[in-house]
Amino acid sequence: MALDRPRRAAPLAALVTLLAATAVGVPARAAPVTEVLVGTPHHNLAIYGATFGSTAAGDYAYAVARGTTGELSVVDTRTAEVIRTMPLPGAGGSWGGTVMPDGTAYIGADSKLFRYRPGADQVEDLGSPAPGETATWRLANDGRRVFVGTFPNGKIYSVDHRSGAVRDYGQVWPGEQYVRSLGVANGKVYAGLGTVARIVEVDVESGDRREIPLPEQYRAEQFVYDLDVHQQTLFARLTNSNRLLVHDLRTGEWVADLGTSPGLNVSPPDAKKNVYFGSTGGRLMAYNLNNRTVTPTGFTGFGTARGFGWTHLDADGWPGRTLVTISLGGMLSYFNPQTGAHKVVSSGVQGLPAQLQTVVAGPDGKIWSSAYPSGGITSYDPATGTFTENPTALGQAEGLHSYRGLIYAGVYPGANLFELDPARPVVRGSNPRQFGSLSSAHQDRPFAITGLGDRIAFGTIPEYGQLGGALAIADPDTGAQQVHRDVVPDQSVTALATVGELVLGGSGVWGGLGAVPTQTEAKLFLWDPATSTKVWEGVPVPGAKAITRLIVGADGHVWGATAGTLFEFDPVDRKVLTTVEVEPFDWNVDHVWRSDHLAFAPNGDLCGNFRTTVACVDPATLAVKRLATGIDDVWTMDTTGTMYYARGGQLYQLTR
Repeated sequence: MALDRPRRAAPLAALVTLLAATAVGVPARAAPVTEVLVGTPHHNLAIYGATFGSTAAGDYAYAVARGTTGELSVVDTRTAEVIRTMPLPGAGGSWGGTVMPDGTAYIGADSKLFRYRPGADQVEDLGSPAPGETATWRLANDGRRVFVGTFPNGKIYSVDHRSGAVRDYGQVWPGEQYVRSLGVANGKVYAGLGTVARIVEVDVESGDRREIPLPEQYRAEQFVYDLDVHQQTLFARLTNSNRLLVHDLRTGEWVADLGTSPGLNVSPPDAKKNVYFGSTGGRLMAYNLNNRTVTPTGFTGFGTARGFGWTHLDADGWPGRTLVTISLGGMLSYFNPQTGAHKVVSSGVQGLPAQLQTVVAGPDGKIWSSAYPSGGITSYDPATGTFTENPTALGQAEGLHSYRGLIYAGVYPGANLFELDPARPVVRGSNPRQFGSLSSAHQDRPFAITGLGDRIAFGTIPEYGQLGGALAIADPDTGAQQVHRDVVPDQSVTALATVGELVLGGSGVWGGLGAVPTQTEAKLFLWDPATSTKVWEGVPVPGAKAITRLIVGADGHVWGATAGTLFEFDPVDRKVLTTVEVEPFDWNVDHVWRSDHLAFAPNGDLCGNFRTTVACVDPATLAVKRLATGIDDVWTMDTTGTMYYARGGQLYQLTR
């Protein structure tokens, strides 16, 4: 459903003074620019992590709605009412939490750990107990300590609930960057790892560890995405297959394959030792821990479980304990094991502004955008100052490209390819329409897009744990596609432009998260679609590890950008003519998939965002005019030369 929102304009335009500078010593004439806060294009309710617990006062869900600043809502699961909502300072969202026996909830959010004590008016910010870790995933506890899994160093750390003491167990397994899931039982922590799926048992006291090998046919999976332990039985859901496997910790054997499941959890057991999980067919299933039988319940239309808990409903047909879970969209699902009664109700958790992921000036004069990680497609009409939100019409668009009156999108995960006609109403499933996917080629993130006659070329980042992106050329009308992987060996394709009958591509040394680069410098390459061959390759900027944008000028020369550095390339002589550093950058980072965006202004200046700086460069003199700073790597320019860019979830407009 499209949602029209008025522009939330800033009451006062910010007058920004140009700071003129140039890498070649040519002074740039200062001139004022006007920056205006346009508003917030995307609002979404996305609960990626929740946990459940009880106190003497009642039963509660602790659900985190993702936003530019995430919010923790405490939901009374007996009444389905939100009783308190609190911001999580410095964190956007959560993948999970855990509740101690006394009812205290711990929430992992981005790099941080938060604590909520029952009845409190605010959360406690415990900071980032594991320095250098940028993401926390799932949490578990043994009644005394909270255990947390991290990225990018694949660590486990614990926090003592009574003393606050932190213990860093270090990287769980050499080379594994993700501790994606956790379970605790009998003095052991069970860690589900990626990007090569494996399970490792860690002794809580000694720190000793051993691997629990997966069945041989599943050892090529990417993640042990979910992991639960109940009564000496371990449940592991693997991706990309989504198979849910059962392991007996007493015998050391894999004892069941429960088929595919959307996750994320297997419930704690009921009085008859049944645990519950969702099937990909949308039915709630029961698995008995004693006799290992699987029984379908009568609850159909069941979705993804973002944590399970038990609650008590004071109503006929709901005796004893009732199972409860919450969905990504904030719906509470209830199931009573004794009567089979089930229902789905809203939790009342509210949506939040979402972080901008991509923005493009459309052929219709509107500004189109998608959000992270919830996706959606929103248009902003400068003529009326209104947003039209379509929060479910598209996934997370990594790339948006305007071409021949249409907009093309590359969507994560699975590198799905879409075409949007901005002249027609946005309708989920038909406009935008999907015309291809690169998932079978193990590609995930299509950032780079260019038009090639009647076809569209996409450059991609591969799946988690893999090197080797692809150049894909697809026909939107027929769906036919040619996929060329490893055009630059072990590198991703991060930038594209069309030069006559050829495709000019730029690469980046990084692959999917969890993959260790083997190359050290980004390459330019020329590709001939007629013969499906690479006809040239070279290094444009020595030492640069990613080329993130390419654009063709009126003279046929191509301008490219790395992370803050601009270069001019002659595709005929195949030489770099000029290099200008707009913003310095240290390549000692974990990855760069994109950074800079470029467009030619009506006066001929080459403008863009150079990492966090908005600037324009005179192609003749190379004078650099810096216009604004402190922005995200989300930028576009319309045909009038007006620029649009993001800070978090807010869209700004800049006019020279």
